[in-house]
Amino acid sequence: HAANHAIAARRMLRRLTWFAAWFAVAARGKAMEWFLAKQEMAGESVRSATYLSEAFALLPGEFVYTDEDETPMEFPRAEGPYAITGFVGDIVYAATNESVPLSEVYDHHWVITHTGFANALCRDGPTYTFGIGAESRDTPVAFPEGYGYHVPHPRIYWGANIHCLRTEYLAGDDKYEAVKECNECYYAPGKGCSPRQNGTFTCCGDRSDTDDDDDETVYRCPVAADAPAEPVSYRLRYTLNYTTTDAVASARIGVLTTPDCDTYYNVLRDDDSPEHLSSTTFTVPVDLEILLAIGHQHVGALNISLFVNDRFVCASFPTYGASPGVPGDEQGYLVKMSDCFRKASPDASPLVLRQGDTVRLDSWYWVGSDDPRIAPLPGGTHLNVMGYMYTVFAAAAANETTAQATPPWRVLATSTGAGAVM
Repeated sequence: HAANHAIAARRMLRRLTWFAAWFAVAARGKAMEWFLAKQEMAGESVRSATYLSEAFALLPGEFVYTDEDETPMEFPRAEGPYAITGFVGDIVYAATNESVPLSEVYDHHWVITHTGFANALCRDGPTYTFGIGAESRDTPVAFPEGYGYHVPHPRIYWGANIHCLRTEYLAGDDKYEAVKECNECYYAPGKGCSPRQNGTFTCCGDRSDTDDDDDETVYRCPVAADAPAEPVSYRLRYTLNYTTTDAVASARIGVLTTPDCDTYYNVLRDDDSPEHLSSTTFTVPVDLEILLAIGHQHVGALNISLFVNDRFVCASFPTYGASPGVPGDEQGYLVKMSDCFRKASPDASPLVLRQGDTVRLDSWYWVGSDDPRIAPLPGGTHLNVMGYMYTVFAAAAANETTAQATPPWRVLATSTGAGAVM
């Protein structure tokens, strides 16, 4: 990006120290312990490093939505090219480095990308290399053995879009309804958006479509009269597994989304037909091998599934928490997503896609008023939901050259509405 030159000086000043990264490793949560243990079994050539973002302070009801061009992130300080083989992250208190429950700060998403990266599958869709949403703490992403994302230069610029909302002390007779509306970007006075922008990122922190770069107004969800006036500081804590490029084959990353490669969409309450489907069909431009596919959805999700030539291949399913205020098991929140597809071992067969194949992505949400999975959060309409399939892929054996410049997948058809759930 052109803005990278303007922020080069600030980048060094804002870079986190290695001591902070070491301290983060010492205080990591259970998901990170699992992730590092898994990495250690993979062999001594794989290393792991944990980092902390710059702290961000949030008042009750306030949100943060960072600009990736102005949010530099620390990555391995390797002496030469290296390969990322996995990642995991969560939101922690800046003061103690302990995990923060989603019921206090909702981790809508954190995504990190580098200069020049493009989504090879949905060219006009979300553009990120690593990252995930509220399920991040319990959904470590480890590439299949023998593969990694090659980083050609250790000084490449990495930036983050961190989107978090503090949902304590919200105004309203029903605090759970207030939390839902804050997390889902509903319009409300004082949020810096208009009623016509209901359900968009503008209603929960994104200022990229405004003309005033010097606006220092604190926008936030409506809060109760007794809300504290002092903010609390938080950080993104993230762990990266990496190795040398000669130790693993090169894999590429893309994200398929429905509907129509959109970043988000809305699903409206329908008690007569409560299973809502968004379906998009793509055509495959070149031969590819899918190595890993993991879905990303929001509260209310039922599953997200993948079909090839109308044949069911796999589905990612959400797990909902059951323990009030417990990080990783927050009651009513989506806390984990299962793998859809994973190449089990170096000798196992990948999911092979041939030029001209069709791939269908089906995203299912429950929009009935009664949804005990997410109680005490209310069911019905959900705004600003997502239907993503994070995909790690490689060139098919006979297509090594072509796949390095994969054209975007062409959308053949998109439909949304109610239907019988799979």
